[in-house]
Amino acid sequence: MSSSSGTYSGSNGHICTYETCVLRTSLTVDNFRRRFLGCSRYKVSPKCPFFKWIDNPTCVHGNEAAHFVQQKLDLLRSELQLAHERERAATQATAKATQMAEIAQDRAAKATERERKFRVSSVQAMEMAVRALEQERMYRIALMLSWFFFFFLAMLFSCFCPSENIGMMKLSLPSGL
Repeated sequence: MSSSSGTYSGSNGHICTYETCVLRTSLTVDNFRRRFLGCSRYKVSPKCPFFKWIDNPTCVHGNEAAHFVQQKLDLLRSELQLAHERERAATQATAKATQMAEIAQDRAAKATERERKFRVSSVQAMEMAVRALEQERMYRIALMLSWFFFFFLAMLFSCFCPSENIGMMKLSLPSGL
């Protein structure tokens, strides 16, 4: 894998040296906490396969402890995944609540506009009712004045007309009245 000069040249032209490599720690069960040198472009394309252990293999007790640590790590990863799912669900619930709040605000705005229009039409109806009452009052006054003038004219007519003409008027009136 590595040459004696400490340089590795891959088929893609990438060259790693001890100076450009990164010191890493293994978390696998079989090599738990072993230190190694690896390419600084680890998990980045183009991949360089340079790798070199810098310490001794893990002892039997270390491998046994590694199993428990790996179980704990797996448990923590699953808890992290559950936390991410809860966060995603909470984010979706928040988005839905926000959307529902926007719909409620829109409906409230529409209701406020309808209420405003109703108030305007109510005021217009009240104004029309007031005008109708004023017209009714004026018509009553006009009716009372016309009755007054009718009786006044009837009185004048009875005062200035000879009585025989009045009798003729009575005779000329239809019989049903």
